[in-house]
Amino acid sequence: MRTSMCPAAAGKNFRLDERLRMVAADRERLTARVAAARPADYADFRHLGTDLLLLGRYEEALDQLDRALELADTERRRAAVLINLGDVYRYRGDVPTAESLYRHALALARGDVPEVQSFALQHLGTALAEQGRLIEARTLLGEALALRSAESDTELIESTRATLNALDRLPIEWPEAVSALFGDAPRYSDEHEGLSGGVTFVNGTYWVKRGPGAVAEHARMNWLRNRGIRLPGLVLFDEDVLVLADAAVPSLAARADNGTRVTDTACATVGAIMGALLRRLHSIPIAECPFDGGLDVMLAQARRRVIEGLVDPADFDDDHRGLDPGQVLARLLSERQDEADLVVAHGDFTPANMLEGGILIDVGGLGVADRYRDLALAARDLSDDFGADEVRTFFTAYGLDKPDQRRLDYYRLLDELF
Repeated sequence: MRTSMCPAAAGKNFRLDERLRMVAADRERLTARVAAARPADYADFRHLGTDLLLLGRYEEALDQLDRALELADTERRRAAVLINLGDVYRYRGDVPTAESLYRHALALARGDVPEVQSFALQHLGTALAEQGRLIEARTLLGEALALRSAESDTELIESTRATLNALDRLPIEWPEAVSALFGDAPRYSDEHEGLSGGVTFVNGTYWVKRGPGAVAEHARMNWLRNRGIRLPGLVLFDEDVLVLADAAVPSLAARADNGTRVTDTACATVGAIMGALLRRLHSIPIAECPFDGGLDVMLAQARRRVIEGLVDPADFDDDHRGLDPGQVLARLLSERQDEADLVVAHGDFTPANMLEGGILIDVGGLGVADRYRDLALAARDLSDDFGADEVRTFFTAYGLDKPDQRRLDYYRLLDELF
């Protein structure tokens, strides 16, 4: 079957496992081939990336496929690499990102490269099936089958039929311990705060995350829990699924919607609460923190997101409108700030990520970084939602009389790519 590589990639180097995912047919031989590889052009980088995918070396695969995407000189090549990239993200557990890449590939295929269209449809359909979206998956796979039937490609027709026949077993189930916790008929809700970040609200009781981000957050919660910072209750972590207890309180961001400016008990404003908590977080010795959130890490991630087309310029702040993601990245590189003032930074310190009662959430990006990585986002959101007075209150509570506007602007610009 060729379908999983879209078109012409690893040839007979792979077989399909029980989930119809590609794995190396001969790991020893493929490992030796990868070790000997010296990629020089689009085809070399793409083939090396797909070989690494088959070996389960996903980070390395992304590096090589990103390079292939940079070198892709036709829409057909771009669409093909986007499908390969989607496979890497899907296999490593980041299905939402995979879906975005597959949809991008499908849009290119429908417009200019119809010969890739059935591959994009099949991969997207499979990703939706893994999320349990079987009606959508069946529609897309049916379209792929029709295209392949018209082309009379027996091998591709059979691969699509095999996927359609396997739909009922493709949805990724919860680990056994998580299923036992949720019960036989879990209730999933979308009517709540926290719709972003890949979080699901289950049974009106649990907040659930899955994938690499959940693994990163669990590690950081374990490290942070006994360092004077309040966190949500950890109910369960199994495989790549993180289950947190609902704290039964809203985020500080909710005050912007209901006009509330003080808590019933502390009579403290949002800025005062956030400034005090951030000061406490930033006082933790960086020598104790094993996580890196500095500019080398962040700029590498930003570059990847720009290359892969994962940045939406429509979401940029007003003063950055008119820039494209590549221009933002170029500015970040040319205007890079020094990192002489390192702290243990949250990474996304906003009113939405702090609950009433001083509970900090969404710590998956925590790591050693310049303090302005947190200060910039807090100041931006406080200004937008609560006004300039609350920003001044925040800095007073934090203990910073004269914040560096250049650093604030730089880290706000960096956030545009995330």
